[in-house]
Amino acid sequence: MLQAEKLAFILLIAARIARSAENTSQWPPEKLYWDNQCKPCPAKLYEKDHCANGGVLVGERACKGVFCEGQCTVAVRSGAPAPDFYWDGQCTACPAKFYKDSHCSEGGEIVDEKACGPLGVHCEAKCRKPQSLPAPTPQLYWDGQCTACPAKLYSHCSQGGTLVGEKGCGLLKIMCEGQCAKPAAAPEAADWIIIGGGASGCAAAAALADAGEDVLVLERGQSDLELAETEYADTWPAVVNSAAQLIRWTDQTWGCVANVLGGGTAINGGLYIEEEPDYFQDNFGEAVNLSEFYESSAWVAKQLTVPLRPSSFGRRYADALHEAGEGVADPKPSARMVKDGSWVAYATFNTSKKTWIRRGAAALLHERSDMKNLRFFTSFQVKKINFEGKRASGVLARNNFNDLVTIKARKGVILASGAIFSPQLLQVSGIGESRLLRNLGVQTVVENENVGHNFIDRNILNFGVWASKHRPLYVGYAMSSNTTSQITIESEGWGKVASGFAIPSLGMVPPEQRTEALRALMKPLLTGPIADIMNNMIQVVGLNHKTYSRGSVEAVSADSADAPKVTANYFKDKRDMKQQFVAMKTLMEVIHSEALQGLVNAKTFKGTDATLPVYFSCLGRPQTDATAIITPCLPKDGSSTKDLEEHFRNVVVSSYHYFGSASFGKVVDGEDLLVKGTENLHVIDASIFPNPTRVNPQGTIMAMGHYLGKRLASKSRPSGRAVDGSLSPVW
Repeated sequence: MLQAEKLAFILLIAARIARSAENTSQWPPEKLYWDNQCKPCPAKLYEKDHCANGGVLVGERACKGVFCEGQCTVAVRSGAPAPDFYWDGQCTACPAKFYKDSHCSEGGEIVDEKACGPLGVHCEAKCRKPQSLPAPTPQLYWDGQCTACPAKLYSHCSQGGTLVGEKGCGLLKIMCEGQCAKPAAAPEAADWIIIGGGASGCAAAAALADAGEDVLVLERGQSDLELAETEYADTWPAVVNSAAQLIRWTDQTWGCVANVLGGGTAINGGLYIEEEPDYFQDNFGEAVNLSEFYESSAWVAKQLTVPLRPSSFGRRYADALHEAGEGVADPKPSARMVKDGSWVAYATFNTSKKTWIRRGAAALLHERSDMKNLRFFTSFQVKKINFEGKRASGVLARNNFNDLVTIKARKGVILASGAIFSPQLLQVSGIGESRLLRNLGVQTVVENENVGHNFIDRNILNFGVWASKHRPLYVGYAMSSNTTSQITIESEGWGKVASGFAIPSLGMVPPEQRTEALRALMKPLLTGPIADIMNNMIQVVGLNHKTYSRGSVEAVSADSADAPKVTANYFKDKRDMKQQFVAMKTLMEVIHSEALQGLVNAKTFKGTDATLPVYFSCLGRPQTDATAIITPCLPKDGSSTKDLEEHFRNVVVSSYHYFGSASFGKVVDGEDLLVKGTENLHVIDASIFPNPTRVNPQGTIMAMGHYLGKRLASKSRPSGRAVDGSLSPVW
């Protein structure tokens, strides 16, 4: 724990440094409401008890003397209906949230409670139903059996089902009658079942539904409407800590997989960038119709994105790229990347508005929530894909009431669970390497040793540069791409970017020290003034176009809810290490440009190298000639190549850009991206990309989803009504 103690020490020192901060008008939004929830103070410690109507908790005021009412942002609903509430009739001990299993028998989560029972000393819960389209619910009934309390100690539910609650009965209401629930019926069959409501799944669902196909989307996570941090730029990247699953690779770095409707588009930095045609030709040959693909990409961009807004720093950063030979001084907006040049990126954050609202892929579903031929259910964990011979007949899923249900697919199943969970689900469904399938105890449907192999966690290099003064959140502006150096450069900064990423990545210490215990220590440290000093940084990021090292994804059990074993094999291929030196040189040229001088801060922190962990060791060095302080701190001048290589290994973090684990040509094939050896099982997410995109992948992934949805619909006779897919985006 020595490194963690040193880390805490430097953060505490840094927190004492006085800085001036610019105020920003972007946060909180102007439209706020008081939530009428009078809870203990401070409201921030009871955040889950506030903002039942949606939105982010941003303030509080006194109520009932010593309690606090919360002030919340107005929810961004993207066309979705208002939430539905109900009192659940379950009278339990207080507080109700301690007895979650005995409440909300019609689904959803507890948002409030009130006194109940003869003396008013018990609690009934107010529940908010899931904010997706309603899935089948259990059949509830009161069983008429009046026994001693508590009901769970006695015989109830004579008509079948399980005991889910109780109420007072008898003359004095001191006995208990049981409330019972018969399992919810399985959802009705659909033409297409899409597994995963992320970037590609939502886009494919929109295309299929707009064409009249009957579509069911199953998402393992909550609705994005239930996690209001997904709605704004100002709650990024801290949203990763509430809306994503963290998985520790065997390399001991931490990966991150979204666990919310909208997938990565609900928690990422928002950049939407089209790849160039040569990428698809090199990776998919003639299988992708480029004209149709770019039609889909333009459609998605129109629905969800706008160009990033210029700022004083953004313009100076564009000048820095130009000065470093990485683009023009006045780049223009472009949805498509510019090879060997710079451009202004598009984003799902609308930076032209006063409040930077996010429009992730889930908006494509919410805006279609009134369509009869589209259903999307959250908290549905698909356990396996069912087969009749080689034909995918449907799925086995655990619904939001924890019951197993079988759902039939009339035309096909589309797997859109991402590069971590798509190969795992193939494996537990009987498609994969024979040795692994035997170990899992699953019946082989298709033997394919390539499933889960070729996994790519993109090779990146990130420098945090201390700024001379604090500025408002910056989520990017100009970007550049260079095919000679094989690098794309982007930036973000200020806001809560540095502290937000520090908790999930734990990248301040070497990989072997990145434990859950360190994360528990970091969370309280990275608040208040300590977070402020960390967040006074500009992040300059190099995305290496090619990652040569390949890893794997392997199911550890037949239960898809168990996280798979993931290996990235960082720097196993020596070319990746060589590329880090190229990236370092390129980023240094940008950081040390004349355009950024005066914006970066080379002030030395009091202390010595000996008191600091390696991540911050340069903060105590004399900075006589330095024009910037960069973290993770590089080895001292004159260090050997070996020392620098060791440094790169110590500071490696996951890129969150994952590819290749069900790659085209080896696991899927053909124009419809069919899983080899099956008749109607398709995969449409980043797992099919044999190589990483040269830019942030979300635009390519969403466009591929919409493209495949349109393609499958064009080959299929619609069973539902055709609809107009030209909905106008609602910002």
